[in-house]
Amino acid sequence: MKNHAKTFILLSLLLAVAAPTWAEKADKGKPVNIESDTARVDDAKKVAIYEGHVVLSQGSLLITAERIDVRQDDQGFASGEASGKPVYFRQKLEGKSEFAEGWANRLEYDGRAEKLKLTGQARLKRGDDDLRGNLISYDAKTESFQAQGSISGSPGRVRAVILPKSGQAAPAERP
Repeated sequence: MKNHAKTFILLSLLLAVAAPTWAEKADKGKPVNIESDTARVDDAKKVAIYEGHVVLSQGSLLITAERIDVRQDDQGFASGEASGKPVYFRQKLEGKSEFAEGWANRLEYDGRAEKLKLTGQARLKRGDDDLRGNLISYDAKTESFQAQGSISGSPGRVRAVILPKSGQAAPAERP
């Protein structure tokens, strides 16, 4: 039981730091629930690995993957990786009835740098806005996104759909 408590603390640290600035703030204080086919925990190395139909939830946050690895460094910063085809996450936007959703073959989070990376057929959707590419990076410190269409020599393009804000007229279409 003691090992499971440490694992939950480690995962809570990861999720509390990993939640981008748009995320529902109330989620940070909610319990982390994890289901998987297998779990391996090494408290000495501060590593937890969950494999097989992994479902992780905390408040409005939901992550599904085939595998989730979580690590904590000596300074207490958490990082993690989720893999699957695809990894999926969903979280309510702060103060709105909309959700942020993402899909990718791999999701990586660096707690020290506060960066989230979606790799391989990546898609990030916030409300009605939709961004697609092979690599999407989010920097929580600067609240900025970057997207690449191609990675490692694979061809691709970035595609974005950005709808006008409510109350603004859409521009006239060009002939």
